Amino acid sequence: MPNPKRPRVAAIGLSGSQLESISSLCGTVRSADSVSEYLQGHSWSETDVVVSGVHARFTFASSVNLVTLGPGTFLWSDSYGGQTASYPNRSPRQHHARTGTPNTERELNVSADCHVQYKPLVDDLCRHLSRAEHPPGVVKTSRENCTALIETTSGHSVALRLTLPSRSKDANGDSSRPIALLLPEVPNLAAWFRAFLCDVHESDPDRVPHAPPRLLEPSDWYTPREQELADQISQIRSDIERLGDERDQLQAELADELEEGDQGIRRILWADGDDLVAAAQKVLSDLGFEVRNMDAELEPSEPKREDLRLTLRDRSDWEAIVEVKGYTSGTRTNDARQIRAHRDRYIAEMGRPPNLTMWLANPFRKVEDPSSRSLSDRNVEEAAANIGALHVLATDLYRQWTLVAGGRLEAETVVQSLVNAAPGLWTPPSHDSGP
Repeated sequence: MPNPKRPRVAAIGLSGSQLESISSLCGTVRSADSVSEYLQGHSWSETDVVVSGVHARFTFASSVNLVTLGPGTFLWSDSYGGQTASYPNRSPRQHHARTGTPNTERELNVSADCHVQYKPLVDDLCRHLSRAEHPPGVVKTSRENCTALIETTSGHSVALRLTLPSRSKDANGDSSRPIALLLPEVPNLAAWFRAFLCDVHESDPDRVPHAPPRLLEPSDWYTPREQELADQISQIRSDIERLGDERDQLQAELADELEEGDQGIRRILWADGDDLVAAAQKVLSDLGFEVRNMDAELEPSEPKREDLRLTLRDRSDWEAIVEVKGYTSGTRTNDARQIRAHRDRYIAEMGRPPNLTMWLANPFRKVEDPSSRSLSDRNVEEAAANIGALHVLATDLYRQWTLVAGGRLEAETVVQSLVNAAPGLWTPPSHDSGP
C-alpha cells in the first residue's frame, strides 16, 4: 500500500511566493489554479488540507480541512434545512460561506473566544487591518458551529474558525473533526498555516498525524550538529541528483546500444538467409577465425557451395566448412543431405575432408526470447553425426561471443572447443574455463 506524506495539501489559486512559504510545512503539496483543475487529477478523499486563494464560486468537500484567503463565495458538499412540519416541501440547501462581504465598521476586536494558538497572529492582524485604507470585509455563513477570531463593533466576524461535521470515530469513541479557517488576505501566510496545522492536529489527527515544526525556517536556528547533519543530507541529495542524471544518460546509451545490437550482432538470434549468414560471419570472425563468404565468391554459373569457410592464422593445414540455417521451428534433419553434398564436393576438390563441418542452426528463430526455445533432440544429433558434422546452435555461439567480448572467457577456449569437438551436438565450454 502507498504511504503518502501527510498532510496532503491542495494549494489552489496561491501566488508563487505564498506557495513557497508553506511548502516546507506540507507533506505533499499539489498546486492548481482552480478547484476544477485540482479535481481533474486528485480526489478530496486523498486530500487532507486545502489552502485556497480563489474567489469564484466553487464547492469543497466537508471532509477536508480548509483555509480560505480573501473575499470569495463557496459551498460545501453537505447540506442543512429541508422538510419540517411547517414546511413539508422545503428542499435541503448546501452549506455555504461568503467572505469579504462589504462592511463599514473599522474598529476591530480580538474575540474573547479566539483559540489560543491563533492569539498572537490575531493581534497582529487586527493592527494590520485597522491601519488599512478601507474597512475589512466580514464573513457570512450558514454554519452554526463557528468561532470568531476577529469581530467588528457589531459582532460581525472578520476572521472565522468553523468546526465541520465529524468524519469518523476511533476505538475510544473520539471523533475526527475537520475545521475551516476563513481569513482575509494575510501578510504572513506561513505563520497562519502553521498555527492552523497545530489546530488540525488536535481536532483531526487522521489528516495531520504530526504537529508541524516549531520553526518556520529551522536552518536559521540549527545547532552545530544539526547543521552537520543537514550538510550531509544536502550532499546526499546532490549525489542522488548527479547519479540520477548519470543513470538517465546511461539508459539512453543502453537504448541506443540495444537498437544497434538488434540491427547488428544480435541478428544471429532471429535472422534467416543472408542476414543470418552475415551475423554468423561477424561472430566467428570476432572469435578468431579467418572467414570467407563463399556465396560472395561464386561465379554466375557456378553451383552453390557452403555459406562460410573457416581457417586459422596459426594452422595453415586446418579448414572448416559452415552451412548456416534458420528455422521457424526445430532443425530440419533432411538438411543433412545438402550439408553432406557440400562436404562431398569439398572432399572431391581438396582430396581430403574438411577438418570441421559445422551445421550452424538457428531453430525456433521466431520465438522472441531465445531462453524459451526448445533444445535440439536426439534425431538432430544423429543426423549431424551421420554426415560427420557438428551441429552448433546460433544461441550458444552468441553466448560464447558475449563471454569473450566481455573478457570472461578466452576466445582460444571457444575456438579449440569447436576445433576438437566430435560430430554431433556441440556443448559450449563453461566460462569457468576462462581467466
